[in-house]
Amino acid sequence: MRSPIVDGYVLPESLSEIFKQNKENAIALLTGWNEDEGLMFGPIKNAADFRKQVAQQYGADSTLLLRYYPSGDDQQAAASQLNLSRDMIFGVQNYAWANINSAKGRKTFVYRFTRKVPGTGEYAKYGAFHTGEVPYAYDNLKFVNRPWETVDNKLAAVMSSFFANFIKAGNPNGDNLPQWPAYNNTDKEVMLFGDTQEAKPIPDKDALDFMYKKMSGQ
Repeated sequence: MRSPIVDGYVLPESLSEIFKQNKENAIALLTGWNEDEGLMFGPIKNAADFRKQVAQQYGADSTLLLRYYPSGDDQQAAASQLNLSRDMIFGVQNYAWANINSAKGRKTFVYRFTRKVPGTGEYAKYGAFHTGEVPYAYDNLKFVNRPWETVDNKLAAVMSSFFANFIKAGNPNGDNLPQWPAYNNTDKEVMLFGDTQEAKPIPDKDALDFMYKKMSGQ
């Protein structure tokens, strides 16, 4: 995965430097990530091997990490490896961005896409996979060949309305939509896009806080 190219014009400095110097655009933010978008670059490890890897990588913090990403058996360890990958690749970055933007007093809206996208055969097992939210966000289900259900059409109508409202006004809320509260660093409410759509405190904030501290060297 390549980093953005610093060309001195469109991107005058690296993203980290821009944010460190408070030079980023002061704008409203809508961001989020999907429940099942962890990517494994190799085979899933069994529980014992996963614990061994965690001990090698995280040392004294391994016990705490395994509290958030448990490995009681092989099945649980497999799920934890995918969740850890999701958070390292997608979750922590968006979570940190939301916290920074909100702390600076800017309108911030965060979502978690949890709908297990319907599929047949091999495609039924991927759940709320990476890019799975795209046809919902743009209300384009009709262009994707999947066994859509009534709940999918409703979700697409709600999600695309939220996105269109945000594009127009910097706020996703509107008539006949669930209330999507602005994110703040105390309540940490996010909109859950699943079989139903509702705002709730982010369920795994402690794990994300832990991973953010580890990845940022704190």
